[in-house]
Amino acid sequence: MRTMISLALLLSSGAALAQAPGFAPAFTPVQPETFSVPGSLSNAWADFDNDGDPDLAVSLKGGEIRLYRNDAGVFTNIGPAMGLPGADEGEYRGLSWGDYDNDGKLDLFAGSSLPKRPSHLFRNLGDRFENVAPALGLTLLGRSSRQNNFVDIDGDGDLDLFITDRMGGNKLFRNDGGSFVQIHADAPISAARSTVGACWLDYDQDGDLDLFLANQSGKEDSLFRNDGSGFTDVAAALGINSPGRDRSEGGVGCAIGDYDNDGLLDIFVPNYGKNALWRGQPGGRFVAAAAATGVDVDNHAVGAAFGDFDNDGFIDLSVMSYHGEPGKQVPENRLFRNEGGKRFVNVLGADSPLDTGDHGTAFVDYNGDGALDLSITKGYNVTGGHYLFRNDLAPAKAGQSLQVIVLDSKGHHTQAGAEVRIYPAGRKGAAPLGLMPVHTGGGYGTQHALPVHFGLGNAKRVDVEVTFMGKNGREVQWRRGVTPSATPIVIRRAAPR
Repeated sequence: MRTMISLALLLSSGAALAQAPGFAPAFTPVQPETFSVPGSLSNAWADFDNDGDPDLAVSLKGGEIRLYRNDAGVFTNIGPAMGLPGADEGEYRGLSWGDYDNDGKLDLFAGSSLPKRPSHLFRNLGDRFENVAPALGLTLLGRSSRQNNFVDIDGDGDLDLFITDRMGGNKLFRNDGGSFVQIHADAPISAARSTVGACWLDYDQDGDLDLFLANQSGKEDSLFRNDGSGFTDVAAALGINSPGRDRSEGGVGCAIGDYDNDGLLDIFVPNYGKNALWRGQPGGRFVAAAAATGVDVDNHAVGAAFGDFDNDGFIDLSVMSYHGEPGKQVPENRLFRNEGGKRFVNVLGADSPLDTGDHGTAFVDYNGDGALDLSITKGYNVTGGHYLFRNDLAPAKAGQSLQVIVLDSKGHHTQAGAEVRIYPAGRKGAAPLGLMPVHTGGGYGTQHALPVHFGLGNAKRVDVEVTFMGKNGREVQWRRGVTPSATPIVIRRAAPR
């Protein structure tokens, strides 16, 4: 029997959620008999078979990587048939999708979290996956993976690979025509700093991607400015390094989005310790906003994701967390509803069935109805799963949304970090209605290659602006007069002249 969760009836810290009349979205568990698997670690979404709907890759303790093909909203594990590992004494906490060979098919990197076990890079051959990590020098023994990013850091059109290491130094590999060469090995960007979360964004708006690192074990967080020939850590200068932590504290993930619709990217950091929210300011600056917005809770937070689950035009925030001793960990999650870009209010009570994950979280429209569904993982304790909850917004409200697929000039998914903004249609100089980047990754094994989703509130037509990163700086393309639709629009980067 499926359980329906009415968020309008849930409590937040003992008080009912203040909400507009008629606000009562609901979530329903999807295929719980399939997804209730203990030891669920990474969740990574992508349309690996190019059939128009997102599929789910999940890693489990013991080494299995499941690949659930999405067939009109029904999921079937085809991992063994596609050549992905079953139980192999490994453990992979850093699954990431990216078209590293630029052939139009998304490949899957599986970062090992066990130092004596290799990482894998599974090349997508269409009918199966082939592990090419040994041939490309990406087995990477002696590290503990939590997040890996496929991003184009040098603007040459192919995806490079950044690899976090919770135990030792991080690694950055430049993609040279499908082969990988480590760069900046002796630079601060590769230093050991107990990194768990990694997010790329163009914080200074100079046309290349910079790197935010969430670091554990008392380490300060980092923001590495991309200077073209190298990277400079500017987190302390900008006041977003979170100094003074003890060894039990640290950053565990990161989520990038524009929570207040001012056209500037913000950074949320789930922490061991109080969570942080850095609000973007003109000129590449940030101010602390966690306390003012109500997200500065100390709930041993792990994973986080931005997404507008109620399609009101303001992105909400899902945060995974847990407490308790090993083997007895208990989830303590939050679903923060964004109230007009001013504050966030938790709409999960302690008894909510949504309060069941402890690591990864992702918003995904798996059934193509325009409403963001919620995908979470639970890896600790004797029970667990990679749970999927369908968002049961009313059809009219679900359809008041827009999804944008951003591709390169060849039609390939290589534009992670590109920025998508929407504006009121035909109103030159108007403030943006929303900004979200093409996802680059976050923390604790959650990554996806999905359309960028916008809830449109009451907007009937919008203009869409996509900002691409490249050797020539920030390049802008427009699609004007777009109406709400659950069917994604596709914006390809213009071919180079």
